[in-house]
This record gives sequence, structure tokens and C-alpha cells, in this order.
Amino acid sequence: MPVSSLDDAQACGVDPAGPEAPRRARLVAAPAALELDRRPTALLTFGSQLLHGSVGLNAAGRVFADYGVRTIQVPTILLSALPHHARVHEVQIPTSWLSASLEELTASGAMRDLRLVTTGYFASPGQPAAVADWYEKLPIEHRPPLIVDPVLGDTDLGFYTLPALAGTIREELLPIAMGVTPNLFELAQLSGVPVEDLNSHTAIEAAARSIMGDFTEWVIVTGIRFPPTALEVGGPASSHIGEILVRRASSSTHRLQAAAISPKGLGDTFAAVLAAALLDGYAIAEAVDFAAAEVYARTQALRPSPAAP
Repeated sequence: MPVSSLDDAQACGVDPAGPEAPRRARLVAAPAALELDRRPTALLTFGSQLLHGSVGLNAAGRVFADYGVRTIQVPTILLSALPHHARVHEVQIPTSWLSASLEELTASGAMRDLRLVTTGYFASPGQPAAVADWYEKLPIEHRPPLIVDPVLGDTDLGFYTLPALAGTIREELLPIAMGVTPNLFELAQLSGVPVEDLNSHTAIEAAARSIMGDFTEWVIVTGIRFPPTALEVGGPASSHIGEILVRRASSSTHRLQAAAISPKGLGDTFAAVLAAALLDGYAIAEAVDFAAAEVYARTQALRPSPAAP
């Protein structure tokens, strides 16, 4: 008789440790001893997962592997490929699965050493609410800091997730977040300031402060295109891209020369490198510069080599 869980096995009179029981019902006294990788898990992260494509958890996972950060990666949606392809299949992760998985991981002790929680793409309004509910149940003295990347869309494409998520993220996650990393479009949705009015450092700074919750220490507004500037007197003009880091009582601008190419997943990569740098002890301003430089280096590595003369 096939059974699918420990409860089913017991209800059917099947020995949970016997040959008829499902593999997941075979309990052991110390399951942690079965792990091949026994490093403490430093980071819990949420986002999209693809069978093929370098965005979401796929992009972040490469970064965390490069920097030796052991993570628990929780998918919010499964996609066959980048959504820019003609045919893409997706499966949204049910909120009930997300909530149950977080409870089970907590009960197992897998997250006892967490030092940071980060969120990215959500597929439904129930998902950020489930994450917030789990997070707020943790004893406050044991809560790792939460960084929210409010993935909603961008100024070129508009929304590429449900518009209702803006309200859910604002109400559920921003009040408990240590840091937030919106782009200009996302900052506009969260603050209620029209994106066309976010056209100066002062306006961006004010909007960023307006979305800070009681626990928020900083907001990093990402992917800002700065106007061309002459690098030297009489020299060629160069476009720059960068971030504005806004804290409670100060702000700073962080610029780099804009890369010639802009593949998808740069925001996910920036957020992941930022998290890795913070785990390594970087101060926030240093972490912003480090993450931006790393993203630029990775885009430069994709450029074709110049043809030999």
C-alpha cells in the first residue's frame, strides 16, 4: 500500500521505519549527521528559481558559492527559462508550502546559525506575508537582520510582477527590514512618489526615508543613471550608473562607469554580493562600492575580446 507521509504510514498501520514506508518517513535520531556539508548556514534567501537562466536564486547562488556562504535558498516561483523566451512554463510556490517549510526548517535546527535573511522576487501577495509572519515569530534577540530587495519592475518595462505586491511588501516587510534595495521604479511604487518626480538627489533621499520602518538603517536606491560628465577637462564624456545610499541622517552617492552591456540578473547579483560583503564584516558604504565594482567586473568579463590585429 503506497503511503506519502509519516502520518499516512501510521494511519495505515505501516511501520515508519519499515520497507513499505516512504523514504521521508524513515526517521533517524540525529539527521544532521547525514549532511555532507556541515558548515553553519549563514543566510536564508527567497527568490525566483530557473531551470536555465542567470537571474533570481540562480544568479545569487553563484555569488554565494564564490564567496563560500552557505545558504538556504527558498524558491517563490519555478520557471523553465528566462521569461523573455517565447515559451516558458512556471509553477508558483503555494503560500502554505512556504509557511510549512519555514516552520520545518526552524524546528530542524537548520537555521539556528542564520546571520542574515534576504528577500527577492515574490509571485503572490501571500508569500511576503508568510515570510513576515515566520520572521516575527522568532525571538527578537535571535532574529537575523532582514534585507528586502522589493522586486516589482523597472522604469523601462513597468511592473513584471503583480502590482498588488507593492502594498504587501510595504505593509508586511518594510516595517521589519534592516535594509531595502529598490530601483527608482520600485521606490516610486513603495513611496507613492511618481517616478518622474524622483529626478534629484534630494527627491530620492526624501522618498527613501519615507519607506523606512522602525528597524531600517539604510535604503540603497540602485541602478540610477547619472548624466554624462567630463572625466577630465577637455576629455570625453562618460555615462555613469550607480547607487544612492540613504541613512537616517546622511546620504552618499556611489558611481561607476556604465557597462557597455546589461544582461538580466544584475540587480540580483548586486544584492547577493552586498549580502556576502556584509556577512564578511564590510561597513554598508564599503559594501555598496564592493558590490557595484563586482557587478561591473562580471559584465566586463562578458564582453568579447578585441580581435587580434
